[in-house]
Amino acid sequence: MRGREREWRQVEGLLRTLRQGGTGTLLVDGEPGAGKSRLLNEAADVAPHHGIGLIRGGVEEWGELVSCGFLLESLDLPFEARSVGSPTHLLDRLTKAFEERARAPVLAVFDDLHRAEPATLKIVRALHDRLTTRPVGWLLSGSTAENDGRAASLFGFLERNGAARVKLAPLSPEAVAELATDLLGRPPDPMTSVLVAGAGGNPLLIIELLAGLRDEGRLDASRGAMSHAHVPVRLRGVVRRWTDALSGQARSLVETAAVLGGPLPIEQAASLLGTTPAGLLSAIEEVTAAGILDVTGRGLAFRYELVASVTATSVPPPVRDALLSQFGALTDLEPAGGRFTTSAAAVHAAVTGGRLEEAENMVQERLADNRFAQNVAELRCLLSDIMYRTGRDDEAIHEADSVLALPARWHHVRDRAVVVRLYAMTRQHDDYVGAYANDIIEGESGDGPTVRVAALTALATIERDEGRLSNAFALAEDAWRLASKDRPSERRYESCLTIAAMLIDVRRLDEARAMLQQARTEMLANDHLAWAADVAALEARAQFAAGRFDGAVTAGKIALSLAAVHNMPLAAEVASGVLAAVALRRGDLREAMRRLAAPAEGSSEAHARHALLAAQVTEASDGPRSAMTLLTALSSPLQLFSLLAMDSTVSAWMVRVAMGAGDRSTAESIVTTAEALSHASLGLPMLAASAAHARGLLDGDREALSLAAEQIEDKWAQASAEEDLGMVLKALGEQQEAVTSLDRALAIYDDIGSTRDAARVRRRLRDLGVRRRHWHHTQRPASGWGSLTETEHAVALLAVDGWTNRQIAEQMFLSVHTVAFHLRHVYRKLSIGSRVELTRLAVEQERVGPDRSHDERQS
Repeated sequence: MRGREREWRQVEGLLRTLRQGGTGTLLVDGEPGAGKSRLLNEAADVAPHHGIGLIRGGVEEWGELVSCGFLLESLDLPFEARSVGSPTHLLDRLTKAFEERARAPVLAVFDDLHRAEPATLKIVRALHDRLTTRPVGWLLSGSTAENDGRAASLFGFLERNGAARVKLAPLSPEAVAELATDLLGRPPDPMTSVLVAGAGGNPLLIIELLAGLRDEGRLDASRGAMSHAHVPVRLRGVVRRWTDALSGQARSLVETAAVLGGPLPIEQAASLLGTTPAGLLSAIEEVTAAGILDVTGRGLAFRYELVASVTATSVPPPVRDALLSQFGALTDLEPAGGRFTTSAAAVHAAVTGGRLEEAENMVQERLADNRFAQNVAELRCLLSDIMYRTGRDDEAIHEADSVLALPARWHHVRDRAVVVRLYAMTRQHDDYVGAYANDIIEGESGDGPTVRVAALTALATIERDEGRLSNAFALAEDAWRLASKDRPSERRYESCLTIAAMLIDVRRLDEARAMLQQARTEMLANDHLAWAADVAALEARAQFAAGRFDGAVTAGKIALSLAAVHNMPLAAEVASGVLAAVALRRGDLREAMRRLAAPAEGSSEAHARHALLAAQVTEASDGPRSAMTLLTALSSPLQLFSLLAMDSTVSAWMVRVAMGAGDRSTAESIVTTAEALSHASLGLPMLAASAAHARGLLDGDREALSLAAEQIEDKWAQASAEEDLGMVLKALGEQQEAVTSLDRALAIYDDIGSTRDAARVRRRLRDLGVRRRHWHHTQRPASGWGSLTETEHAVALLAVDGWTNRQIAEQMFLSVHTVAFHLRHVYRKLSIGSRVELTRLAVEQERVGPDRSHDERQS
């Protein structure tokens, strides 16, 4: 009895009274499906366990064939013809039978009295009066809003004479979740919860929805929108019984409201049905009494969204189309087609123009006073798009589902909702998105090219995440070819950006830049600025992958600026990650940490990239053991596949960290995954070279490292492979060859500006007796911050952060004496004499934030 604890306590109170020899009456009221029969059945099952007899009956769905028939049946009395014309004789027979049963406490459980004949209700009332001195308990149910109020009259009389009354309200959200969990055997996922929410807390609708989906093997498919093909037969049967019991005019009213959606103004409902508002009064009373529609300030609205969806999909499509056309003519809406109505067109322009906050405010304002179904559908669809673009994927899917639950009339609306749903589910790594996308590709639903492009893009992303990059590229290219056949559309950018991101991941950078350039050109030409921040963020990633750090910083800052203007937090997250990576390469750990301070909020890919960068910064500052703690969360086989598919070059770094932390088994797992990824994606040399690098590092294999250094298509990774090869050669005693490899690594690090890595290689060369000068003459002032060399500036900032001389030395691959030497030069040039003064000066001149402390590192 989920959510009915209060009502059950009243039942228990009635049973307790009966056990003590008393009498009492409990009236159970509620709308269809509220659980009245379930409560009565539970009471009937429990009563005998308390030594209480039972008299049980109820009125059938289609009413009584014979007046008082269910009473006679419950008391095992035969029908007598003479009782038909003699109610007194019938009452006497029933009273005698009750008295015989009531020699001991007995509970009379009578269900669905709203279906009973007036004569039957009079007999029940009379029996109740005659048996007041007997230990008889009465548990009666009915919907007092139905059957012309006859049951309401009986219940009112009994209540005035001392009966207790409970009205079964809709279940609370907590009770709904518990009921769904009971039925599913597990907590409902977010999309199932959305479907269940449409039942409005009605237990019968919830049970029939989930049991029907389970019986038909469609529990996974429940993540799809509620359409004609997905409405369980059991649920459709319940709704049909409710509507079939209505008069013809009332049923037409319900079907019309369902097809048009949203609150339906009464005057428009009357016009559509060829009558006047006055002529609709009896039908309105009937549908509200049946608990199907409510009268609101904006018109007639469904009490349960689920009933509206099922009813709408039960109306034949030609009839739906005729109703919608008639309604469009009545309200002066534009005909259904590929265009937005005037109400939504301005919102659409704001969305594509990147004015997302403005667009969302416009949607909320227009939804508040809009009564037309097409307008509401378009506005909610655009709202789902806004939520998707601003990183609120759950909300976006919910809104898209609410649109897809409407009749599929406005194809431009439906297509957009399906596209948003696909992309949001893909970004969430939803378990069901693959099946959903495949249904679209293989189905015969007539989905437009935009929807098919989105489905192909979703499948490409899944293949990439599961390490099948060759398949991913094939699907992504199919998506782009299909998108390119049509006129430039705002929705084609997702497929373009997906392919560009994948190309960057495997270092096919020229192709990626060409796609991004094409996307930017189209965006500017069509005023589609909502994607500008995404393009800039990907350009920053491409610049970083090419080893052009200055360009990466420029593009990253542009992306951050655009993301702030257009409210695009996910693009800002990507850009911040690039800027953090550049800072790490340049040895500015303070800046890298600052860029990573905010937790990742976007997709699982964004979380993985953020976690990886955080581990890399931790390794740089605190060593491999600390980094290994963070990497553990990324080391499961599935996560490793996905991570290395996003950036295969990190496999060697992860192996190095694992080995440094003394965890060879994890290092071996990483290498195995890198090699499996390479074998699953033949034709992508970057993956093979990265796997060879990881293997060479694990086994100390000079041949594998030489192969990696020759073939890897990433400048920083190439330098890293040369450095690792140099160290292997040193261990083999081949000093000259080691120096040659380390020199090659140093040249690349210096060329791309990876100063931290270059410093480490210089130290390794010094260990081999080779010194490489790394400073160059630059015109600088004689004093002040501007007079500091790059090394002095880096040492100063680390000192401000609280690092000791030894820690600075380890971080910058210098000797402790060299660090002290640089600090003396810093003090002289800044005219100060201590770290405290250095910190104060750095804060005053905004070199660091005011929250920095000179002892922060030791705290």
